[in-house]
Amino acid sequence: MRVVMSSAKPRASIRRIGSHVRMKKFHRRSSVPHIVPQAVRVLLLVVLTGCTTSEKTGGGDSSPLRSAALTVVSLNLRYDNSGDGVNAWPNREAAVIEALDSFHADVIGLQEALPHQAEVVRSGLPGHAMLIRTRELDPSTGEATPILWRTDRWKLDPRAHGTFWLSETPEVSGSRSWDSSLPRIATFARLIPIGSNDGRSAVWIYNTHFDHRGGEARLESARLLRARIEAHVDPTEPVVLMGDFNAVPTSTPIREIVSVDDSTRIPLVDCWAIKNADEPKNATWNGFDPIEVGRRIDFIFASDLEIENATIERPLVDGRPISDHWPVRVIFNEQPEGSTVR
Repeated sequence: MRVVMSSAKPRASIRRIGSHVRMKKFHRRSSVPHIVPQAVRVLLLVVLTGCTTSEKTGGGDSSPLRSAALTVVSLNLRYDNSGDGVNAWPNREAAVIEALDSFHADVIGLQEALPHQAEVVRSGLPGHAMLIRTRELDPSTGEATPILWRTDRWKLDPRAHGTFWLSETPEVSGSRSWDSSLPRIATFARLIPIGSNDGRSAVWIYNTHFDHRGGEARLESARLLRARIEAHVDPTEPVVLMGDFNAVPTSTPIREIVSVDDSTRIPLVDCWAIKNADEPKNATWNGFDPIEVGRRIDFIFASDLEIENATIERPLVDGRPISDHWPVRVIFNEQPEGSTVR
């Protein structure tokens, strides 16, 4: 674990193309939330200082809401692959940073982030801290699912954060199971609001990336995530689960995540679907083609939060998407006690 200070990187010019939910609560756990053993604790990177537009798909205005309790963005960066040619990471990294900065997010979840890519993003977003552990046995190599947050609004719970593997041995670094083609992970953090006079409460953040080949692995990963959330999250506090799930909304893994099969299960809802049930421009995977209709495989799920706005953002650099996935952005407001699904 280390602390790193950094200044912002230059920005590239980008452009963009063109409900209220209440979830249940149950008994509060008295035990300390789940913590990955010290051997696999994530690396904590902190940067301090201060804190840009595209058309989007989804309900509501894209501008930041000052009163929002929580704004969350999920983005698969596309790993740094020299074979991507004009879409290679060096040609789009500045545009990625500018886009992320423009979303005014409290919390950002990245997928496919190699360590040097994650550091570029972190250093380019002043005022954000980052929690990162890669999926490989060697924590200095391989892809990660880092979580970034604004340090002027949130602080990390030192007892409740870490990374676990989507396998039958979640505490074993680099492990994989079922038909997974690669080790897969989830990074989690309990974030505590700084200055609680605005009605915000602590929130649990989970960020993950499911296997792109193994159907069994995706289903079992969904079950594992569900089990971890049910067993360890304080049920009186909101939960946000986000990432690249490599599965469409009607698939078995996604149905497993959103299903509520008994009265004790924490409901998680698909935020974009709640706000955009009839929206045809649903694609989150674009393959570096600026499409709007296609496969929606990137999600932000939530419990115990009011969904103010949910959008699929479509930032471009030189006419091309900033990644092979579009960012997903959700603005939440705390839901008053006793409210119902609307």
